[in-house]
Amino acid sequence: MDKKEKNKLVVPIICILLSIGLWVYVTNVENKIRTTEISKIPVELVNTDTLASSKLALTPNQQLYVTLKVEGNTNDINKIKKSDFKVQVDLSEYAWKKGENKIPVSIIDYPITVSIRNTNTLTVSIKIEDMVEKVMTVTSNINVTPRQGYFASEANINPSEVKVIGAESAVSRVSRLVVTDNKEDVFEDIVGNYEIKALDDGGSEVPDVFLSEKTANVELKVSKGKSVKVNIVTIGQLPSGIKLKSVDSSRKTVELLGPKDILDSINEVNTTPLDLSTISENKDVSLGVVVPEGLTISQGEEYVTAKVNVIKLVTKEFSVKYSISGIIQGVKATPNKDTVKVIISGYEDEIVNVTSDNVRAVMDVSSFKEDGTFEQEPKVTLQGLNENFSISSIEKITITVIKDVAQGDSSAVNGGSN
Repeated sequence: MDKKEKNKLVVPIICILLSIGLWVYVTNVENKIRTTEISKIPVELVNTDTLASSKLALTPNQQLYVTLKVEGNTNDINKIKKSDFKVQVDLSEYAWKKGENKIPVSIIDYPITVSIRNTNTLTVSIKIEDMVEKVMTVTSNINVTPRQGYFASEANINPSEVKVIGAESAVSRVSRLVVTDNKEDVFEDIVGNYEIKALDDGGSEVPDVFLSEKTANVELKVSKGKSVKVNIVTIGQLPSGIKLKSVDSSRKTVELLGPKDILDSINEVNTTPLDLSTISENKDVSLGVVVPEGLTISQGEEYVTAKVNVIKLVTKEFSVKYSISGIIQGVKATPNKDTVKVIISGYEDEIVNVTSDNVRAVMDVSSFKEDGTFEQEPKVTLQGLNENFSISSIEKITITVIKDVAQGDSSAVNGGSN
């Protein structure tokens, strides 16, 4: 073999030797055995239903994780992911108590190319609380917009009550159970099964509770209605000194729903009675609408407000010029003023039109025959006023009486001596 051919063989041999050397280096130096930690590996809880037999439940919203110490070749370590590991706690294997329970975990699955170094020290703290239940009414949150001239009755829900079961902290958050939907231009009955949702005070759905029934059958009757007049019925009498001005209804008509043959026979409805004896001032009174048998009333129209307006007795003072009658010859009766104050009582809407021209006053002095000072009320009569008016008070007038002495009557001048 000549020198040239020998040189051709040397190059491949050197390449092979270099490759072997590189493989040995990577295997023993770069791909050496090492340990690393993988955090936030989720822990799965299985057989959670076994807690119910002890009337216990998991506290909601618990996030359970462990950190694994993993050992293996560098290449294998670099390839693993969190999803390659499955960690569990089997709740059926332990006795539980209310409060915090520190429980070991089980590693169910992991890559065979690595080993886990901390299996004996892996635990999680699981919070347990009492399982409770409460019965709640299912209400309708179905928003129905009927077609013009049609009316939707209240929803009939079956079952009407459902048990809410779960951890005490979760069940206590549930404030109502609802079925929800939105219906537009409705002109026929609505029938269907709806999911029951457990909501809190803010209207958000509460997870982690169990409902004894997941759905409810809802039937909502839609019918064409009829508008009829509302009459306000009154009983009793108003207290003395009060007159009824008006009774107005907040709603002149209501919409009745039901079979056409019954609706055709109804043109008006009455309210429950308004007792006038309880009215002493202007007042708003809520009255129920008496719905004929076989019919219902449109939702929100079950009550009307009777606005009762009354007129009270008031008084008004007049200064009246009076005349004098019964004057006796020889006796001079002089009043201290020529007008008298008269107070008249009447209803405020009527007394405003009364003037002093409606009041006549006469002072009769026929009883005054001797000297002196006297007080007397004039006789007052009301002119052109009805029986609703009365005289409340009359001012007394001071009258000075002086008996005249005739000339030549010496006995009167000398006190009657001879």
